[in-house]
Amino acid sequence: MTKPSAGYDPFAFWQRVLSASPDLRGTGEPGLSLAYNRAMYDLRRRVLERELAREGVDPRGRDVLDGGSGVGFYVDWYLRHGARVTGIELTDAGAELLRRRFPEARVLQGDLAETDPGGTFNIVNCWDVLYHIVDDARWEAALTNLARAVAPGGVLLVSDVLRPYHGSLAGHNKPREEAAYARVLAANGLAVRRTVPTHWFLNRDLKLFKGVNRLHGLLHLTDRLLLALAVPSWEPANRLLVARRPAGATGA
Repeated sequence: MTKPSAGYDPFAFWQRVLSASPDLRGTGEPGLSLAYNRAMYDLRRRVLERELAREGVDPRGRDVLDGGSGVGFYVDWYLRHGARVTGIELTDAGAELLRRRFPEARVLQGDLAETDPGGTFNIVNCWDVLYHIVDDARWEAALTNLARAVAPGGVLLVSDVLRPYHGSLAGHNKPREEAAYARVLAANGLAVRRTVPTHWFLNRDLKLFKGVNRLHGLLHLTDRLLLALAVPSWEPANRLLVARRPAGATGA
């Protein structure tokens, strides 16, 4: 695993990215087309819907916390499905964008490692965010805050690579393995139920075959088929971790 860049400033980095790309490219793949990013996020939506259904959780009328809201893909999805949504966004560029686009949502600006969202939530959602926290102590603090926000009987959805990773990384990425997540979650009263792939070809470095990214429709169709067949993704790939707090339990 490569070391994070010495000059990495998370606020400055994401402020610049979201200011330049206030759409799905800002939180997805900024070097690829908007159509590619829409296909990639559609796949995430399908995984989200499937896993909530497997847990028997209907977002309608529920309180949802979205950690690292970015340009608001998940804020929008939960609002459209009848949830009461609180989003936490690191940057003022992102927070301003969210408040303008989703006035019905409650938007907090702050670092996940430091921000208390207030109260507990039936669903706590944090996709493709925590591996951008390269400091281990701050990563654990952020995950602890998210875990403590899960209400009794509530569900936590958080994504990371969750497997050993030995490739090269950008300075703003540091994946953690499932065991590290399980340790922090267990200390805060949550049990991991499963981890599932979120994609196979989309959102992956195809290396010598990167030109295939222009065929995002074909990649999207292929990933949907593999998703339906529950085919294991090859390493390394992002996975969604599903955890729950038992009904009647309280936070740590």
